[in-house]
Amino acid sequence: MKNILTAFGFLFSVVIFAQNSKLPILERKFEGSLISRGDNIPDFRVRKDSANFLLIYLHKNLSVSEFEKDTKLSHEITDRIITLLKNKNWLSEKTGKLKPTVFIATEADGAKLYHYAKPISAQIAGAIEKDLPNIKAEFSKTEMAENQSFEHWSFLILSDVLLDSWNIFEMESGFFKQKDGSSYNRPLRHGKNYYASYMENTEKNSEPFKIYGNQGLKFTDSLQVWVYGNNRQTDYYHNLESSANKITNSDNQILKKTANHFLPKLLNILENNRKYIEKVYRKTGYSREISFEEFFIWWYHFIYTQATENLKNKGILTIPPSGNFDYEIENY
Repeated sequence: MKNILTAFGFLFSVVIFAQNSKLPILERKFEGSLISRGDNIPDFRVRKDSANFLLIYLHKNLSVSEFEKDTKLSHEITDRIITLLKNKNWLSEKTGKLKPTVFIATEADGAKLYHYAKPISAQIAGAIEKDLPNIKAEFSKTEMAENQSFEHWSFLILSDVLLDSWNIFEMESGFFKQKDGSSYNRPLRHGKNYYASYMENTEKNSEPFKIYGNQGLKFTDSLQVWVYGNNRQTDYYHNLESSANKITNSDNQILKKTANHFLPKLLNILENNRKYIEKVYRKTGYSREISFEEFFIWWYHFIYTQATENLKNKGILTIPPSGNFDYEIENY
C-alpha cells in the first residue's frame, strides 16, 4: 500500500466555524488541507489568533484594518500574525498589497472553478469512455472480477484509480515536468515542500465542494482499509474494521497497470489545455497570489470530481448511494 500512499500524499482537514457564505467571514466554515509527503507539514499553528482568517480576508481584497475590526485584535497581534505568515511563506507582499500564497477558495470561487473546468473534465470523461473496453478487459483479469461486477467497482476504478490516488502524483510530476517524482515544484515553506489550502464548505456532511477523495481508516502491516468518496457520515466508516471489497496485491498490480496505461492520455489532455489553464489562472486572479503549480493541483481536484460526475451522468460509472466506496488492500 505504500505505493498508493506516495501517489496522493498526505491530506488533513480542520474545520473553522459555521457555514453559509452570506454570513460574515468569521461565521463561515472553511477547511484547511495539505498535499504533502513525509514530514513536509506546517511547523506552526495556522489557526492561532485567527491567522487563517486573515488569509481569507486578504484573498477577498479586504483590508487588514477590516480584519482587526472584526476580530477585535490589536495592531501588535496583527503585525505578529503577518510577520509569522510571511516567514512561513503563507503570505507575501506584491505591488504593495498583502496576498496569501496558499490556495483559498470561497463558495463563489468554487462555482467559477467548476464552470471553467467543464471543457477539461468533459475531455477526460470522453477519454475514459473511449478507453473503457481496455479498462474492462484488464478488470476481467482480476480476482475482484470473479465475484463482483465491473459496475460495482466502476466508481473506484474510473475515478480513484485513473484520476486520483493511483495517478495523481504521476500526473503532478508529468504535468509540472518534475524529474524523478521530486517535490521540486512544490512551494518551499519554512524548509518544507507542500501545497496548502483553505476552502469554504457549505455542504452538510460532505467534503468542500463535494470533492472526491480518500480517507484511510485502518493500517496494519498486512492490511489497509480505505474509503473513497465525499460523504462524511463517519459513524459507520470510523468503526469499519474490514471491507467486503478486497484488492489483493496481484489485483493492485493490475490496477496500477490500468492507471499507467491511462496516464499518457490524461497528460495529453492537460498539455493540450495548458494555455487555457494558464488563462484561467490569470482570469480568476490566482496568478496574483499563488504559484501556477499550487493553483492547478487544487483545481485538478475540481476537474476530476466533475469528470467523475460526467461519467456518472452518462451511466458509465455507478456511485454508491452513500457517496462512498470502502475497500481494503493487502500489503505484502
